[in-house]
Amino acid sequence: MRKLLTLAATVAIGLSALTVPAAAEETAAERGYRTLLTVPIGVRLMTEADFDRIWQVWPEPARSRAEKASPGERLQMTLARYGFQLTADRPGNLPQQFTADDKGNVSINCLACHGGPVEGKVTIGLGNSLINLRTFTDDLARYLAANGREPSPPPPKAPPFAEEPTRGLNNAWGAAISFMAMRDRDLNVTEAPQFPVKAPDELDIPVKTPPFWLSKRKTRYYYDAFIGKTHRDIMQFVFEYSVTPQQVAEMEPYFKDIFAWINSVQPPKYPGDIDRTAADRGRLVYLKNCASCHGTYSGEGSYPERVIPLDEIGTDPVRVHDFPVAFKRHLAEGWVGDYGAVALYPETGGYVAPPLDGIWANAPYLHNGSVPTMWDLLTPDARPAVWLRTDNGYDHTKMGLEVTRFTAVPDGVTPEDRRLYYRTALRGLSNAGHRYPATDLSEQEKTNLIEYLKTL
Repeated sequence: MRKLLTLAATVAIGLSALTVPAAAEETAAERGYRTLLTVPIGVRLMTEADFDRIWQVWPEPARSRAEKASPGERLQMTLARYGFQLTADRPGNLPQQFTADDKGNVSINCLACHGGPVEGKVTIGLGNSLINLRTFTDDLARYLAANGREPSPPPPKAPPFAEEPTRGLNNAWGAAISFMAMRDRDLNVTEAPQFPVKAPDELDIPVKTPPFWLSKRKTRYYYDAFIGKTHRDIMQFVFEYSVTPQQVAEMEPYFKDIFAWINSVQPPKYPGDIDRTAADRGRLVYLKNCASCHGTYSGEGSYPERVIPLDEIGTDPVRVHDFPVAFKRHLAEGWVGDYGAVALYPETGGYVAPPLDGIWANAPYLHNGSVPTMWDLLTPDARPAVWLRTDNGYDHTKMGLEVTRFTAVPDGVTPEDRRLYYRTALRGLSNAGHRYPATDLSEQEKTNLIEYLKTL
């Protein structure tokens, strides 16, 4: 992530020149989705030609295979390598994760992390559990260097943030904290950080990307529910160091529409067969064991938005312990938080129990994506220490990713390929915690509960 955003700083593009062509009777939400696909709201990262040629810096034997492949095969290799996807909503060879202007300049967009597939099918608004940002940024850095295009450095005193340790995760928070550290309340870039940062811990926060369709249920955002839900808060992730306050102001109308779209996204229906008798029994298990935290789903339903203390939930503590409170206050007291008008909950001490709409599609589970299936979540002592997923497989029985389980990464795996293995011993990636209601359920009750969760 750090390398990607440093690379993006090479050429800032003028946002004032961007326009969204009007469409008849178009809602704000429809306009917001079209904006993501057609309007480059960030800074230039590369060109479409660069994306077509990035394979030229791949390590062997991947480079030789790409060289011998047809253009279509090479594109599929590129998409698979980085966890990108094409979408029917935008014809052409550019994946949904990027947006190009009329000159072929390419910017990354929100769908890099918030657009992904389940069982091989692109699912709008789903967190991208295949994204491989570290491999992409490494390749792009080599490609640009090979073509004599060195990136501009970040501000000298900008706090450094970590690269993602494995695919399927992002460290967007490390980037956002670094960006905001170098901006005052009015978003002017400063020479020194505006709040203290304990590097590297407070800028090494790998998390799984949640699906957009959960937003409509919430009044507060993020895994610890630390701030009220607004369109400005989602903008902080594009405040790369070269973006000016004027450009931020010009972006705001676009983000109002994007925010409207985010809150209109619907969860996908489970595509397989459901044992309705088991699901009815599972509903009773759910109401007894889960509803008080995760809400109810009959009729209008209800969602309590409860924050569960860390010592109760017991999941990986990094996001709670190392996330700087000073950053939260700086964010809320400045432009992003409308100078204090947006509600702030700076020290929640735990993780919010999320809504479970579309939970079948939202594997892997927990805030760091450390548990590959719902069965594993309900069977904590059997959770794998290391696992490797298939790209398109889905385990309908266990409800989650199709994975191979390991006690350790096999010998001989290259450093690059190690990123494909989820390793729960790494910082921030523990699969501990959330042991309830598993210890109180029989095997049959777990099966019934999973069938019910498929209906949400």
